[in-house]
Amino acid sequence: EASRTTLSVELDNDGRVFNAENFSEISLNDHCFSDCSFHSCNLSKTLFQNAHVCSCIFAGCNLSLVAFDGCRIQNVQFLDCKIIGVEFFKCTKHFFSANFENCLLQYCNFSGLNMKNVNFSGSKIKECYFTNTCLTGAHFSGTELPGTTFQNCDLCKADFSSATNYSIDPCANKIKKAKFSLPEVVGLLHGFDISIV
Repeated sequence: EASRTTLSVELDNDGRVFNAENFSEISLNDHCFSDCSFHSCNLSKTLFQNAHVCSCIFAGCNLSLVAFDGCRIQNVQFLDCKIIGVEFFKCTKHFFSANFENCLLQYCNFSGLNMKNVNFSGSKIKECYFTNTCLTGAHFSGTELPGTTFQNCDLCKADFSSATNYSIDPCANKIKKAKFSLPEVVGLLHGFDISIV
């Protein structure tokens, strides 16, 4: 368990490195983080409302129930992070760009975001929501997607090769030139009330 951070966090932070700090339930509202790195930090229930997080890396962090309301997330990398119950759709939509590699994502909502070419490779994406989300060219290779909802999404050219446990309705999403692999591609047929023998 990380101890409570004793570092001073300025309103504007550039190039700072935070190691094993406990930011849990701390307000970082209206703060700016540029080119910063967070390693093995506890950010559960941290408030980033109306903050600006640009070109930052979160590695091995706990970001459960983080509040990103009105936050600008630009060119942010999440690596090996635990991210539960985060409402990413409340971020500033016009400035959203992030990648999630080898992360655990559960009960997160990405509805209405432009996530073109996002990288989710190697992640476990459980019971998350993608509604009206632009996911063209997205990388879902090697992901697990149990209980995750795709509704009215643009999945054209998305890569679902070696992804598992997904259920995608081709009638409710755009999937032109998306990549799927056997046997999991039968997940595209779940909504058709047919038997596969």
